[in-house]
This record gives sequence, structure tokens and C-alpha cells, in this order.
Amino acid sequence: MLSWAAAVALLALAGQWWSRTAWRGVEVDVALEPARAFVGEDVAVRVTIRNGTRVPIPIVRLVLPLPEGLSAAGDRSPLAVARRRLSVGGRTEVTAAFSLIAPRRGEYWLEPLEIDLADPLDLAPIRGTVPIERPLVVMPEPIGGMPMHVRRRLPFGAPAPAARLFEDREHFAGVRDYEPGDPMHHVHWRLSGHVGSLQTMRFDPTRSAEVLFALDVANGEPFWLSVDAASAEQTIGWASFAARQALRAGWRVGLVANTHLRKGAGPLRISSAASARREAVLFTALARMPNQPTHDLAPVLREVGRRMVRRTTVLVLSPDPGPGLRHEMEVLRRRGADVVHLAPGDAT
Repeated sequence: MLSWAAAVALLALAGQWWSRTAWRGVEVDVALEPARAFVGEDVAVRVTIRNGTRVPIPIVRLVLPLPEGLSAAGDRSPLAVARRRLSVGGRTEVTAAFSLIAPRRGEYWLEPLEIDLADPLDLAPIRGTVPIERPLVVMPEPIGGMPMHVRRRLPFGAPAPAARLFEDREHFAGVRDYEPGDPMHHVHWRLSGHVGSLQTMRFDPTRSAEVLFALDVANGEPFWLSVDAASAEQTIGWASFAARQALRAGWRVGLVANTHLRKGAGPLRISSAASARREAVLFTALARMPNQPTHDLAPVLREVGRRMVRRTTVLVLSPDPGPGLRHEMEVLRRRGADVVHLAPGDAT
């Protein structure tokens, strides 16, 4: 009885010591590779555990709760979790990876990773959590791919945009005296009135060109009679493919669509910019946007076209443009913009 009591007391003291020192010197990093994936592509949640002490950790259990829509590769368990078990020696670093599959597009926020550090007998596991700061963005792919004869119509990759200098309206470079032939909308009227002679605004030159993606998630006009979720998903998939082609060719990409990300916020609009943050916003919108139209695309394109610069190329993706949308495309062409229309799902 005395030996049994001493063993119980020793285990209790060991458990207290383990609870105080288990996490001492342990660092955990969690990363998504890649942070932006495509439908059906494997995504790795990589967990790196560094033990900075000489005391080994015999048992480490990792539990990753999965949101609805994500599943672990090769896991037939009905529970929406991914599990790993390993051990970490003293002053060593161990990496474990969870392989996930996303069957549909969307933005997935992962729950914090649960980590249990246990003693050799697994009597006193100590639990900790590590938050995953950024979401997993799963972008759509074109169903059946984009035909080659359609890809040839995309205005990306040609050397023409790089051989011509454009004026970047976002970077003001100063003013100069007006010369015959200068466009009147470049005249700085307030400064001209102060100086007493016409002054023309100058902008920094740029070799990048802009493209505006106009997505019509309806299948005709009016939009409330032309709702087709399958056709809308095909349109979003084609836009995702074309956006990657444009960004790789150095183009600046903007987006408008006759749907919304938040109710009451109006049609979806993303301005073009060359920053990596704007690129992330673009692909996040393609992943999250609903496949239900809330407006006709024609009035949305009309309002955006009023502030559009002449060097912008407009890529309209519409399965079946109505008379209003066709009229707005012709108006943009008369204003000097290049307008390219693609009909997703149309084999001809």
C-alpha cells in the first residue's frame, strides 16, 4: 500500500511538472501552401513544431477542424477533422502536413489548430491552440476548359501593349503650357485660371495596359427571368482563367459583375491596380461571388464606362447578351475602347 501510494504521488507530481514545462520552449507555425488554390487542387496545411529544450515530447497530437466544403485527402472518416500523431525530440524541428481537397470554389476560414502535448504514458495531455490567420481561397476552373479558338481571342500576351507607352492617370507628374492637340480633359482649369493661360496636366508614362472584366452571371435580359447557376459558374470559371493570363502578361485587371458580395452594397466592382493586394482581392471576389444576378449588366457597364480611360480593354463574358448589353458594348467601341465578347459555354 505504501508503494502504491508513493507511485500515485510520484505520478501526480510528474503530471504537475509536465503541465508547467510541456509548452516551455515549444514554437508552432502553421502555413497554407498555396494560400490560393483551384477547384480539385490539393492544398497542404503545413505545421512546423520546434522544441527548443532538451526534454523530448513523446506524444504530439494535431487536430485540425475542417469547415464545410473541405475534406482531408484519403480520410474516409465522417468527422470533419484531420488528425496527425507524432513525437518531437529535444532541440529538434518536425514538420507535419495535412492534405486538403476543395470540391467547389469559395473562401474557407479554418478553425484554430488544436495541439496536445502528452507525457510517455499519455496521462496528462496539455492542450494548446494555434490560430490560422488567413483564409484558404479556392478559385474556380472552367468546366471542360477554355477552347483554344477562344483563347486566341484573348488580348493578352501580345507584344503590342509593351511596345506602347501609356499615361498612368494615377500618377500625376506636373503641368506644362497647353499645346494645340492636347485633350481638353487634361487641362488643369483651376491652375489655368490662376496663371492666366491654359495649363495641361502631365502623367507618368507606363507600359502596362488595363483590362476590365465585365461578368454577366445572367443568361439574358431581364436578369430575373434568366437565372442559370450552371451557366454563371462557367462564366466565373472563364473569368478566373482569363484573369491569370492577363496578370502573367503584365496587364492590370479590374472587375465588374451584375451580382454582389454583400447585400445592399450594389454591384460588384474592383478597380484595376498593379499591387499584389489588389490581385488577392480580385481572386477572392471570384471565389466568393454568388452565381445569382441582382442587376442587368448593361446599366452597370454604362456607369463604369463613363469614368473609363481610353486605353482600357473591356472583356465582356456573357453567355447570351441582351439588346441593352450589346448597345453598351457598341457605345464603348465608339468611344475608342477595345471590346472583346466571349460567350462561355458556346461551342461555336
